[in-house]
Amino acid sequence: MTDRNFDDLAHRFRKRIYGGAKGEVRLAVLNRDLAAVLAEGESPLRVVDAGGGQGQFALELAAAGHRVHIADISAAMLEQAAEAVAERGLENRVTLLHKPLQALPALPELCGADLVLCHAVLEWLDDPHGALVSLRRLLRPGGYLSLTFYNRRALEFRLLQRGSFYQLDRNIESGDWGGHPGSLTPQNPLLLEWVEDWLAQVGLTVVAHSGIRCFHDFMTPQIRDKLPTAAIVSKELAYSRTDPYRQLARYIHLLCRAPL
Repeated sequence: MTDRNFDDLAHRFRKRIYGGAKGEVRLAVLNRDLAAVLAEGESPLRVVDAGGGQGQFALELAAAGHRVHIADISAAMLEQAAEAVAERGLENRVTLLHKPLQALPALPELCGADLVLCHAVLEWLDDPHGALVSLRRLLRPGGYLSLTFYNRRALEFRLLQRGSFYQLDRNIESGDWGGHPGSLTPQNPLLLEWVEDWLAQVGLTVVAHSGIRCFHDFMTPQIRDKLPTAAIVSKELAYSRTDPYRQLARYIHLLCRAPL
């Protein structure tokens, strides 16, 4: 298995991942979890978005006055990020880097970051544990890592709901969970216990744990379409830190801190 490059699907991300209620829920959870971090200190934060793609969340941080570096292996995704940077006049606060996550610690200007973002990246990598080692090297003492990853438990539950028992057993046996070549289902969805263990190994402490889309994806389209997006977002926030709901969320958000 190799790390996934999204040059071929860059045009689909803005609508499929960040548009509509899905994007609103994601943004609400991240903003809530990161509010205290973003309020720390009087100086703008140094932010690195590893595997940042089009940089939707990172650009919001840049617009708020923070200094942002967005790195990705996909030239097509970075081209779209560059267009957004120019449209918003953020050239003085944003640097785009055509680099893999694993190469970032070798760049001195990225090390000592106050905040590292790694959102929906690990599940597309051949070695997610090794990637966390690289991310840890970017942080200053007391710095934060905002990590989201695709939750394998949610994918298992979806297959059980559909009665796709053969596919579930096959995926578990093979270790390959990806769909067809154009699918946005990742090849390596992760279990929370794995990620928590890896974080402990690299010396990071989890200070916040939330689910993203705890119930949204289990609703029928007919029901979702009848409800205001704001109502869905409000309930997602209310249940995002409560088990068992966050255990079945499509994505997990872990806010982690390096020791001082």
